[in-house]
Parts: sequence; structure tokens; C-alpha cells
Amino acid sequence: MAALRHLLLCLLCLACGGQAGAQVAAHATGAPPLPSDTSVKAAYLFRFIPYVDWPPAALSAPEAPLVIGVFKSDEMLVELAGIIVGRSVNGHPVLARKVSDSDALDDLHVLFVGRARLPAAMKERLHERPLLLVTEGRDAGGALSFLMVDGRVRFEAAPKVAERAGLKLSSRLLAIAERIAP
Repeated sequence: MAALRHLLLCLLCLACGGQAGAQVAAHATGAPPLPSDTSVKAAYLFRFIPYVDWPPAALSAPEAPLVIGVFKSDEMLVELAGIIVGRSVNGHPVLARKVSDSDALDDLHVLFVGRARLPAAMKERLHERPLLLVTEGRDAGGALSFLMVDGRVRFEAAPKVAERAGLKLSSRLLAIAERIAP
């Protein structure tokens, strides 16, 4: 009977595919549920920060907050807010805020745009700013871009994009990237 149950779970996982199938299997077996892709990406966003060097002028004071902006993804904002509450990086508290098309970007250190398209005016405001742009999808234009590889969240790094923004990506971060963009 146990073998039949296991076979049915495997078939259900195949039918549901990827993360959804794994969630169903975890629920059916009593295992703790796997985090959603958004949860994993939010954790990465927070974990990226210590591996990026910003120019000294990007942080106006030793206790100035590091601010992560989230463009058009309320789900990501909620996940990220849960991760960063009460946390800091190198003595800087970490904050997250929603970013809209017309918002100033001056106080941001990280901007997550996911699969959303940035308006042209917003792209113009990004140029030559010490801002870590994080996107989704291969060659999406971010210094870091999330990818799905074998059903898991991974990321691509584009050090040249980061350098144009006045940032330096740590060799440790580059070593765990799925791909380094040319």
C-alpha cells in the first residue's frame, strides 16, 4: 500500500510539475512545504547586499539605511518585508519600499523590477546611479537576474552592468552565479 501511495504521489508531482508538484507532495507526506519562488527570490535580494560594494557617496552616513525598491510586485514586497524586519547589513538597517513609475530613485540601493517593463523615463533616471538592478530572465538587463534552472531559482550576474552603475560584485557572488553575462 505504501508503494502504491508513493507511486501516486510521484505521478501527481509529474502532472503538477515543478514547484507546484513539490508543494503537493510535501503536503501529502506531511513534510514542511517548500518556499515559493517569490520567497526564495526575496531571500536572495537580501543576501545579495553584503556581496556588492557601493561607492562611499551612496551611503550618506554610517547608519544610513540600505533601501530595496520593488517595482510592480506586491507579492515580492510582502515577502521581502517579512525577511528584512529588524535586520541590518554592515550596520545599515535594510528597508523595502514600493516603487512606482514616477518615484524618485535617489534613496534606493537595490531595485527589483522582476518581469515588469521599466518606462523609458524611469530607465533614464537609472543611468549612472549606484543602484543594483535585479531583474528576471536571461539577459534582462539587470546586474543580477533571476533564472529558473531545473525548477530552482538561480541567478545570472552581469559585472559590466554593475560597473557602469559604479558598483562592484564580489568574486564570492560571481562564483555562485549560474551564469556570468558577457
